[in-house]
Amino acid sequence: MQRFADLKWTERNFAVCGWVYLRLQPYKQHSVVQRKNLKLSPIFYGPYQIVERIGSVAY
Repeated sequence: MQRFADLKWTERNFAVCGWVYLRLQPYKQHSVVQRKNLKLSPIFYGPYQIVERIGSVAY
């Protein structure tokens, strides 16, 4: 199972001043607007601009 999971894995690097979409899980995230039907709520929010890089492994 690990071998097949590694086939789809890619390394991602983000630069400061770049734009990214934020992926939220609607069933676990409660700080975003509550929808009547959580199944139809959007998964990706944004785009948001990267302001600062905190650490070498933190995104």
